[in-house]
Amino acid sequence: MRNGTLRKLSRRQSLRLTAFSLIAATASARVSAEQSTYPSKPVKLVIPYPPGGGTDITGRAMAQKLSDILGQSVVIENKPGATGMIGAASVAKSPPDGYTVLFGAASEMAINASLFKNMTYDPRTDFEPVTLVATFPLVFVAPATTDRSLQQLIEAARAKPDTVSYGSIGSGSPQHLAAELLSSMAKVKLLHIPYKGSGPLVQDAVGGHVDMAVSSVPPAVPLVRSGKLRALAVTSSARSEALPDVPTMAELGFAGYEFNTWVGVAVPKGTPKEIVDRLREGMVAALGASEVQATLRDQGAVPAGTTSDQFRQFVRDEVAKSDRIVSLAGIQPE
Repeated sequence: MRNGTLRKLSRRQSLRLTAFSLIAATASARVSAEQSTYPSKPVKLVIPYPPGGGTDITGRAMAQKLSDILGQSVVIENKPGATGMIGAASVAKSPPDGYTVLFGAASEMAINASLFKNMTYDPRTDFEPVTLVATFPLVFVAPATTDRSLQQLIEAARAKPDTVSYGSIGSGSPQHLAAELLSSMAKVKLLHIPYKGSGPLVQDAVGGHVDMAVSSVPPAVPLVRSGKLRALAVTSSARSEALPDVPTMAELGFAGYEFNTWVGVAVPKGTPKEIVDRLREGMVAALGASEVQATLRDQGAVPAGTTSDQFRQFVRDEVAKSDRIVSLAGIQPE
């Protein structure tokens, strides 16, 4: 009796294993087929900022060209809020199938990890990096009515701490961190004045309400060219094509200074490598298109197009850099 029961159990287990194997094989074949035909439906590109900003403008230019390359519609979905974290978190929690893609920037993909202790995602571990799209230098500007150079402003701050003011687009923003990196390297204490957006920031700089401001390039360029602002230095390691006459920080004596904002593409953790690779190929091809290049030039950007592994390491390095600056400056989110 016992042997007969064991034989029945063994047959049942064998049938179950066979059924499980068939189910697994069918699922594997289905996944392989989906990967080989990717994309077979529209791809959603999530931009965690409102329409009209630099990240949105760049993302839309990329999406339009990517649609042609992939042979499927690439649909923009703007999900602003919480300095980019709402949009980024929504992508991190999406199915890892390549149809929900983050077109993110430095804040939600690096800086916020240094500022917020209770984030609902970790930019270092909850995404599969696809590629770094481009880097964007920032520019230190001063009112046209002042003739002080950046070095002279630094000397004034060294003589009287917290008397030389600078504006940024908010506490914890890339502009804020760029100025605090300068403060750390120069060993001075500058007075931070946060603004809600680039428009009010540059207008107050024109009016002389701050001694200098840290701005993204696009809103500053027309004011510099019209003589309403003086450009003091760019934050990139090389001069900007948009402001070729403006020196870098290194040229002004701050060796090793570099702070750029940037945009990159990522998908949810667990997205198959074949899909990540296909997306990366499409993104890099889109970066080479003349219309995309023109949009990037207008933004003062430097195209990148890295490998996935290079972008993964880049994000980790950027988080580490933000950690250092935030810790040194004691920055707290607003």
